[in-house]
Amino acid sequence: MAPTYQSAFHKIISREKGVFEGHNFLVSTDTINWIHVHTLSITELGQLYSTDENDNHFLLLLSLQSCFVQIFPSSIATSPTSPKPQATPTKRSRLRKNNSHSHSQDTLDDAENQPPAIFIKTFENDKLYIKVPSKTNFGSLLSCLIVWQNLKPQGLAKKWYSENKVIVQSERNAPTHELLVCRFKIYGPIPNKYKNLNFVPGPKAPIYQPKIDDINSNFDNSNMMPQQIILTESNNSINEGWFYTMGALNSNGTLKIIDELHGSLLYSIDIKQVMASEIREVHNSIFDNSNVLFIGQLKELRYNNIIRTQNTLSPDQLLTPFLTRDGKIIPSNQRIFIEFPLHIDLEDWFVGLNYFAKREYIGSYDVESKLIGNPEPPKLLDYDKANFRVSKKVSIDIIEAKFDNATTRRDGKVYAEVRMWGYPWSRTASVDHTNNPFWKEEFLTDLPISTQMIHILIKKNSYNDSTYSVADKLIGTVYVTPDILTKQIKSSSTIMTSSESSNAIQVNALPTDSSNSNQGANLDIVRLTIYDNSNIPIGKLLLEVNLKEYHILPPTFFKPLEKMLINAPMKDLIKFCNENVSSSEFERVSLVLLDIFQSLGVEDEWFKSLMETELVNIDIITRKSYHERNSQHKTIAPSSQSNIFNTLFRGSSIFSKSLERYNLRIGQEYLEKVFGDFLAKIALERKSCEIDPSYVSIAERHKNAELGQTGESDDLDTDSDEDDYDSDKERQRNERIKQIVDENYQNLLGYVEEIWHKIYITSNDLPDQIKLQLKNFRTKVELVCDPEDKVTSLNCLSAFIFLRFFCPAILNPKLFFLSKTHYSGSIQRTLTLVAKVLLNLANRQEFSPHKEPHLVRMNLFLRNHLPEVYDYFDKITGRKNDFNEKILELSHEVKRFDLGLDNTSNELPTTPYLIDKYLRLTEIVHLLDYNKHARTSTSNALTPMNSPSRDFERSHSGTPDLDPILKLSDLQLNNENKYQIGSLEFEKLELLEFHGQSEWDFIKSLLNEEMFSFIDSNVTLKDIQKHCTKILNKIQELEVFLENYEFPKNYKDQAIWDSFTDDILNKCWLDASRNCLIYSECVPNANQYKKLVDHALATLKMKFSDVDVRMYGNASGLNNLLVGSLNSPNGNGGNVETDGRGHRYSASFSTNSIGSVIKPNGGSKNPFKKWLRKN
Repeated sequence: MAPTYQSAFHKIISREKGVFEGHNFLVSTDTINWIHVHTLSITELGQLYSTDENDNHFLLLLSLQSCFVQIFPSSIATSPTSPKPQATPTKRSRLRKNNSHSHSQDTLDDAENQPPAIFIKTFENDKLYIKVPSKTNFGSLLSCLIVWQNLKPQGLAKKWYSENKVIVQSERNAPTHELLVCRFKIYGPIPNKYKNLNFVPGPKAPIYQPKIDDINSNFDNSNMMPQQIILTESNNSINEGWFYTMGALNSNGTLKIIDELHGSLLYSIDIKQVMASEIREVHNSIFDNSNVLFIGQLKELRYNNIIRTQNTLSPDQLLTPFLTRDGKIIPSNQRIFIEFPLHIDLEDWFVGLNYFAKREYIGSYDVESKLIGNPEPPKLLDYDKANFRVSKKVSIDIIEAKFDNATTRRDGKVYAEVRMWGYPWSRTASVDHTNNPFWKEEFLTDLPISTQMIHILIKKNSYNDSTYSVADKLIGTVYVTPDILTKQIKSSSTIMTSSESSNAIQVNALPTDSSNSNQGANLDIVRLTIYDNSNIPIGKLLLEVNLKEYHILPPTFFKPLEKMLINAPMKDLIKFCNENVSSSEFERVSLVLLDIFQSLGVEDEWFKSLMETELVNIDIITRKSYHERNSQHKTIAPSSQSNIFNTLFRGSSIFSKSLERYNLRIGQEYLEKVFGDFLAKIALERKSCEIDPSYVSIAERHKNAELGQTGESDDLDTDSDEDDYDSDKERQRNERIKQIVDENYQNLLGYVEEIWHKIYITSNDLPDQIKLQLKNFRTKVELVCDPEDKVTSLNCLSAFIFLRFFCPAILNPKLFFLSKTHYSGSIQRTLTLVAKVLLNLANRQEFSPHKEPHLVRMNLFLRNHLPEVYDYFDKITGRKNDFNEKILELSHEVKRFDLGLDNTSNELPTTPYLIDKYLRLTEIVHLLDYNKHARTSTSNALTPMNSPSRDFERSHSGTPDLDPILKLSDLQLNNENKYQIGSLEFEKLELLEFHGQSEWDFIKSLLNEEMFSFIDSNVTLKDIQKHCTKILNKIQELEVFLENYEFPKNYKDQAIWDSFTDDILNKCWLDASRNCLIYSECVPNANQYKKLVDHALATLKMKFSDVDVRMYGNASGLNNLLVGSLNSPNGNGGNVETDGRGHRYSASFSTNSIGSVIKPNGGSKNPFKKWLRKN
């Protein structure tokens, strides 16, 4: 039985799969010069060719993927000009008028006789107009173009898609339950009817503010209203504020905001309509709080995600209802901010919200795409894609600015603001507006896939108290362009540079500084131009930009590697890193390894291995010292040995960096609660603690000079005559300085007494994870040191808990989010002295009269508290019972509960600490790649991932087999081979030979706990490296596939192709305002957009002429055939037309489906020949 089709378009697309061939067309690139084409064809690769009568082929368009298609119903004639004013008619003018009228009538008749034309603009911006006189060719050509419109062009970023991984029951009465409930502060619209809300003061949140030049370049032909373009906080009509509320995240993906007093619903958000990249942590500098989440719809980000040739919707039309109540839309700014009481609450909610949000991937259907479940009938979304997740972490270190005009007087405060998608995401501290303001502040964030550029705005505070305001004046803008971001990326990237970016995401590619400032040791440091509002350069901004992009496979690919790493030979791994990791990458690799082992739950074993590796040399020295001491030849220099022990763990190593970061991650909240109020008190009181008499004397001199007491100031200068020496005045000055020093000493003593007391009484509040590592650390050090040595272990403890944890937080509180701004002057001097005294106390070391005589007075404080220091170290390392009460109520004491999420949550960050485990595993795969370290020859360089030379080879072979097996030797000998999963020695072990399976299938079977258990204890570093190579080859092959164009042959069988056909035609609309085809799940205006399969073309009233007379005898016969096709269940009336290759064509297109009028010519005249003669 012949299959039935919903429409003629379904039939042609299902059968022909994008391939077309037809005869007799007119083509033009400018609508002026038309060329007759004997045969027009579209190949299976998406190339449009023409062929003449002599079978000569001409390439018209190279690639039709994601092309723009527009229909001109009758003609492409220019519109008539405006009529001229009438004059008094004369006989000559009347004759001329009659002749003109006759000529105009002929022109009008010609226009009416013109066939419809199809305008094609490729993704690469090549243009072609095609006049199609035959209805059969028109319907078939349009059907084929619909296929190619829905196949993606070249480039990773163009394969972006988003999907909800969580299947939520759609039944209205399906039971739901609450996954998360929390009382928090929210910044959002204030409901009118609720007067009892608990409002609280707080900083005003930013709203969407696009730049006008961004609108012009990014939002071509958008329907945005002018007031939306220039919207500012000052004219924002939404009444917003901070207030307390209850939030509940339900199991159906709905976030409900509830009145905490009455329990009534204020409004709700459907998280399933929000993308994962639109749920973001807000940097501490925006609200002076690290526990704030942004949830909203970023219109610029959404607009960048679409392919412009497929969609004419404006940015505003891409937005969906955000806040609703009882089915009604609540006016809002398309975003809210939520401030959580604890950071662990933010972590839980971040994971819970991302669980329901649309997750974003790079992916495409391929020959391995399989049907998920057994849906009837299957939809395209029911098939899986070859995909990976993208992580783009960018760090921007804003160092300093230098303005050109040095003569201009500058005052007030300035700051830098990092801005993306119309919102600020980070701000530096405000500093004095000099010609060379200095910040040195770093901002780290995740970039969504489609983000191509970052703006940095230099602003001037409107108020002198350094507070941020919407009225702050914009001084200049810096553009961090794609070429800057991708400077260090050597492989495939979703960021498009040069000509690539012009095809899709338009950016203001303003020139950057071309100086040689980048040629220093650090290639990430650049000096970019600052442009004012008129795009005139006004200076330079020195900053360091570093982007790390990784492509992350689904979690199932990493399960065997996780098992291996849990049982890994950690000391071999440490040795490998020490030998192969560069000094610049040392800190990053240390954090990667810490994240991996912490997310796998084996961080204790990791730290023990690190400690033992670090202490091996110390153990050798100790044993040698013991041997020498007990022998007759004492050759060891005691001072040399003492220096080694005194500097132990004071330098940089994997262990020191890992434990330092671990302590900060675990103990951040402890620092905030112990040091936060103390540092704020110092900044508020501004008491001087300077006890160096020379500094005090200089300060007094400047103070008196400012007061106009120049006489005394002159007396302080050297080389004055002895006759002018006044002993009484000198004595008074010395007494005053001594009095100031005594007052400052009391200030300093009071501060150090206070902070030491807070540290000492909160020993039991120090997180248990930190105390456990310190306990193990002390034990390990004591085991390798001399039994009589009681000093070294305590010095090592001091190196981590004070030198690397407490004191850095005191010296640079803004870096640890303990203050809003950088401190300077007397406040910074006070913090330096407090940290110095505290460190000496921890080291049990008094100040020397020779080095720092002014601090010798603090030795009394050190002696008085020395017993407490020993007691403190014993308590935090478990040598003594700690009977101090816990007074800080830290969140790590709160029991975490399981959210009950399914397996789709595996790829989300882990809680606590939001570690992206599979990102870190991908990084370790790149680090441990066996090929990279085992390769002995450098001549086997691979073709670059973004090289165009591989495209047609990929296209002819279709989609690659994602699990083929190649030998490593093959990879090294043949440069043309693509990266594929290699057959590694690890899989060739006799122990692991399982016949009937491919090696990769066996690796997948290792997910079985029992099967893996027998090799748990035998995993070597080489095994891990080789498995990393397999994963890396998989990633690189997938990059090659996804960088290439999409082709119909990627859809392996008719079933998935039919699903593809249904999917694209369900989303195909005719934009009546421009007569172009767009693709969208839904459209905002039913009058402007008509669904193609619902006879949308009938509104165009196209007129076709009979060019098939020779085949059907006369035009009426053809018309009757097409009308008769409506009565056939198959849509073809039992008759088909072929194109000479046996392909059945568009006899299935009826008069109604095309919406045309076939004009009988009543004789042997063929209008098409008339057009040919004219052209």
